[in-house]
Amino acid sequence: MLTYLIEIFIMKQANHLPEYRNNCFITCILLLLIAMAACAPQPERERMNIIVTTQTEGFRHSNIPVAVKALKNLAIENNWQLFHTEEPHYFKKENLDTLDLIIFLQTTGNIFEDEQKQAIEKFVEEGGGLLTIHSGTVTENDWKWYIDNLGAVFIGHPPVQEGRLIIEDRNHPSTVFFPDSIWVIEDEWYFFDRNPRQDVHVVISIDKMSNDADNNKWFDGLEQGLGHHPLVWYKHVGQGRIFQTALGHPEELYSDHLFIKHLEGAIFWTAGYKD
Repeated sequence: MLTYLIEIFIMKQANHLPEYRNNCFITCILLLLIAMAACAPQPERERMNIIVTTQTEGFRHSNIPVAVKALKNLAIENNWQLFHTEEPHYFKKENLDTLDLIIFLQTTGNIFEDEQKQAIEKFVEEGGGLLTIHSGTVTENDWKWYIDNLGAVFIGHPPVQEGRLIIEDRNHPSTVFFPDSIWVIEDEWYFFDRNPRQDVHVVISIDKMSNDADNNKWFDGLEQGLGHHPLVWYKHVGQGRIFQTALGHPEELYSDHLFIKHLEGAIFWTAGYKD
């Protein structure tokens, strides 16, 4: 409406000005319009809606309260709407239709009924996001759709120890802030039943020669191979996205700036808010 009124004003004034002044006057008005358009408030994207589940069956990580608090802090900082639950009945179509993202945070075992699994499948296939943090590969290992799209199943890990991570994709929102392609931290390094590299896009891997994976008091017989072992990856599924990070066992990581930025970027990307 404002632009329309200015155009009328220009036409009326132009009829009363000499040609050289007319051109100058119109140029000034056009510059004013451009400046006004640049300063006008842009429509904001709707607030991101997230559900976080920490359901477990069997082993339960002691770091769950600290991890939940870290995600809630991110939600406050970014003005996300985040709902944390351990009740599987929330995972039904009418609830998921209001969301952008599901997060499996330190989940383990079989935690969903068939109807809930179908609702999650439909949610992702139709454009939603699913992010699994640390133990997604220890969750629902008999759910074919989930494992096929997640990419691998957990089979063991050595004790927590230092490892040398390779940032393979430094342009992804979950890694773009890293100052280098190498990241050295202590964590629990997961091993999987397959190498998912041919079916997913690997973001971070670990140089397996940087840690003693054969020193394994919990999973006897688990042996490391040579080369880079994927730990963080993603996959497009239908119209949606799945992002898997195996990082996040030690409580100390949830106060580590780079790790929190890693989770923040993963959330933005998996929810479809950044590419």
